[in-house]
Amino acid sequence: MSTDAHRAVSRPAGAGALTRPGYEGMPRVRRLALAEVAVGVPAAAWGVRRRSVGWAVAGAVLMAHGVLELSYETVLPRD
Repeated sequence: MSTDAHRAVSRPAGAGALTRPGYEGMPRVRRLALAEVAVGVPAAAWGVRRRSVGWAVAGAVLMAHGVLELSYETVLPRD
């Protein structure tokens, strides 16, 4: 069996995508959003403690993006 044929058999279409049609993709997106918030909080705290504007802004951006991702399903519910 050739390598291309093996890939076609072992990996279905859409495998590895962050968002898939239906409910399957949402838990992965939620975990990513929680990870962004979890990394953003200490980064922002580090920036404030060290008086580093760059770290504080990077942490704030990560936290804001994570919170927006978490609120997306609440604001725009699925049909």
